[in-house]
Amino acid sequence: MGSVVALVYSSDFNEQNYGQLCKYRPDYMLPFGGRYRIIDFALSNLANYDVNRVVLYAGSKLRSPLDHIGNGKSWELNRRNGGLMLNPVNPDAKHPCSEVETYYDTIKYFQDHEFDYVYIKNPMYISKPDINDAKEKMEEENLDCLIFSNKTIDKNGEYLNQAIINSDTEGKPENVGVNLGITDEIDLFLGSIMMKKDSFLRVLRHSMQNNSTNSMLAAIFDYPGKLNIDFYRQEKEFEIIKDINSFYEANMKLLNKEIFDKLFYEDGLVYTKSKDEPSTSYTKNCEVKNSLVANGAIIEGEVENSIIFRGAKVGKGAIIRNSIIFQDTTIEDGAILNFVITDKGTEIGHDVRLFGNRSNPYLTNKNESLELRS
Repeated sequence: MGSVVALVYSSDFNEQNYGQLCKYRPDYMLPFGGRYRIIDFALSNLANYDVNRVVLYAGSKLRSPLDHIGNGKSWELNRRNGGLMLNPVNPDAKHPCSEVETYYDTIKYFQDHEFDYVYIKNPMYISKPDINDAKEKMEEENLDCLIFSNKTIDKNGEYLNQAIINSDTEGKPENVGVNLGITDEIDLFLGSIMMKKDSFLRVLRHSMQNNSTNSMLAAIFDYPGKLNIDFYRQEKEFEIIKDINSFYEANMKLLNKEIFDKLFYEDGLVYTKSKDEPSTSYTKNCEVKNSLVANGAIIEGEVENSIIFRGAKVGKGAIIRNSIIFQDTTIEDGAILNFVITDKGTEIGHDVRLFGNRSNPYLTNKNESLELRS
């Protein structure tokens, strides 16, 4: 789909929301579901709809994206023309750039390349929208902008403080707001926008010139000219990750096979960087219940309601419950973990006990070694 350029940018990233898990990586590079990274969903969806010109605003922590994403080969984005471009932070910036400033810093890219539409995607909104169908709607209705949303009833306050799109009397998008729980039914923003290229550039320049707003979504409604805007509502499975708690819950939901299948298999597969790992080793006396265990893991103890990543080892007599165990974690014999997230390369010694709770899981640092104190 050469007429569309995709801008992938985690515009809401706040490192403090993720504790030490984002000390060395951006939020979109967080491991997810045993074998994947969060960014895999956005890149896979673009590849499945043949969007082959992609700009990833990678941020300042580049080692992890370069290692996992590289030139985009795993998603067939290593093209001679177009393909994937990783754009780092502007080294001359005196302060962290807003979303509008970030796009404006690369305005020459938009001016120098031929395409008709800009598709903006926040990867922390895990979803698989039909990009072809959205583009057809843009063309058929001669729209300047499509805002992706989910019409949902939020009686339990699951999406409190999330961005919502308010409608005018004709049912068209009127402004962006915040869900305060005042109304049950809301149009929940799903982190994606599609715009005509010329409309995108007009809005971008106006927002920069007037310093009117930081986000592209707000800039669209702040633009004084007439824009033909509509909703693109989708009813597919989605997850919104914004902090440790939502990250933990999104992973735990994958233990429900129906949700797992919807996220990973429906509407196109999810691809990731391939690694040659042996099959998972389950020893004679191990016990595994309701868990996702990736290849290359060695399970000698008890695992329940947990997600175990590649290369992790659970020793004899160890008990792992309600936890997320990142790649290459070693858990020695007799250790007990409940509501724990271990970062990559963590070593947990014999008989160590680590406990958190569902709203505040215990986090370890990358390559941290934890031993039982006498």
